[in-house]
Amino acid sequence: MSKVNSNRMYELDYMRFVACFAVMIVHITATGVTEYISGSFPNILMLFLNRCLKFTTPVFIFLSGVTSFYSYSHKNREFKYFDFLKKRLSKVLVAYLVWCVIYYNVYIYYGYYTRDMNFFVDRVLHGTMSYHLYFVIIIVQMYLVGPIFYFILKRSEKKVTILIIAGIITYLSAEFIRFELSDRLFLKYMVFYMLGIYVSMEYNKFLEWLKKNTKYIAAGYVVMSIIYTMVSHYNSPAYTSIWFVFSSVSVFLVYSFGLLMKEKLKNIYGFIRVFGQSSYYIYLMHPLVLTIMLTYAEKNFLSVTNKILLCTFTVIPITVISCLLFTVIRNKLKESLKLKKSPASAN
Repeated sequence: MSKVNSNRMYELDYMRFVACFAVMIVHITATGVTEYISGSFPNILMLFLNRCLKFTTPVFIFLSGVTSFYSYSHKNREFKYFDFLKKRLSKVLVAYLVWCVIYYNVYIYYGYYTRDMNFFVDRVLHGTMSYHLYFVIIIVQMYLVGPIFYFILKRSEKKVTILIIAGIITYLSAEFIRFELSDRLFLKYMVFYMLGIYVSMEYNKFLEWLKKNTKYIAAGYVVMSIIYTMVSHYNSPAYTSIWFVFSSVSVFLVYSFGLLMKEKLKNIYGFIRVFGQSSYYIYLMHPLVLTIMLTYAEKNFLSVTNKILLCTFTVIPITVISCLLFTVIRNKLKESLKLKKSPASAN
């Protein structure tokens, strides 16, 4: 098993930076995809931009796979299932529940929901309080079954073969498993999480392969972005297969981009690190700001173009600045608590 040099994985924070901006732009451009006249130039432009960046769920799941098992793969820590779950789930679920309460009350204010505890509990459990919260349900499932993936990969000499099998299962699940809320079934994304676990184990081997194939990955991404846009526009039955190939290529491309940013933007890593720590909060918060802005735009009869401009110049800065400030304040409070508890401070 290859050893991972902790100094060489700062690229993960740069990847989070890219994925966070991508997910905000995807949700903002969705207005142009649905509201511009189908087939018009603005509609196709928005669709192309939207599809080019629609790699966010696979990338976030991949990143979670790397970070969940990095310490076990790299430092040979003893794996304890319930300790693992406690650590991972506490980070995800506390913020999720807080934001579910926020979304619930804001949507009641706007008249979308009414007060009903059964409704609230159902929405929380299924990740349907807001359209983007399906991701949390997927991640919780990944944490529950992830250790199985970890031990399968750890004990096998044919890790790439296992990933190929996982890819086939992922594609078949995405293509053929169809029921209400099936979009949040872990089987439809499992290969991306397993790929993250693989990278935590075979980092050097992965980097060597990635650097050799970066040009092909970049070319593949461009081609698949165009094809993905076309199959989306024409509602092609090949949609799932194209989505799967596009998502797979995109994970490799975003990783390559993260490596490039790590090399070229070392001087701003402090900011990128805080941004990475804020990424989950940014993900949770931005649709709320977007909903408020779209509601304002509709009440004031703004054009589709003005809606998109309004959301672009409000949703992104408001969300990013708010979440970064929260993270900075939280980090300072943690540091002060550590100093108070340290033996030196006691003396």
